[in-house]
Amino acid sequence: VPYSGCGSWLFEPQSTNLVTYSEDFSQWDKLVGGTGSLPIVTLNNTISPNGTQDADKIVFNSGSGTTSGDSSQITNILSITSGTDATASLYLKGENGGEELFFRGVANAAYQKITLTTEWQRFSTTENSGTNTDAITLGIRQNVSGLGIINSSATIYAWGAQLEQLSYATSYIPTDGATSTRLQDIADNSGNSD
Repeated sequence: VPYSGCGSWLFEPQSTNLVTYSEDFSQWDKLVGGTGSLPIVTLNNTISPNGTQDADKIVFNSGSGTTSGDSSQITNILSITSGTDATASLYLKGENGGEELFFRGVANAAYQKITLTTEWQRFSTTENSGTNTDAITLGIRQNVSGLGIINSSATIYAWGAQLEQLSYATSYIPTDGATSTRLQDIADNSGNSD
């Protein structure tokens, strides 16, 4: 159980990571459009936030095009209960810093533009799932929803993908080929439920 650092403990609810390969982005589908190139994934390329060399390198390139059809993205199609809130999260950092990407959660709603640094950051987005099969998507797509032209290429590092049927992200639950559930934290003899 994580310690909050302010004289209390952080207790979390039960949650399931629905991403079956949370540290293997080669398992994600590659999407390409227009002048773009398929993303290139190199497994276990750099040190992840957990201190081991298990984070993947991903190279995106949308080419010279400047329309919304010019793209280079990865996506993970997942089964999720329709009409529920779901939070997608993952850890990212850029090779040089300043890389701009688009990140979209399960409802395939508006893309969220994110800017990377050379330090690991956890990005998340919460959306209401519209069907029983949805996807989370990451990468470069030009001229999305009037957001204009971003960098045509980006080399980034990714680790710890998670999708939970909650309205917020909980601590990371690793997976390797199947979903994984962390049970609710319980404090025995704590006096009361609070």
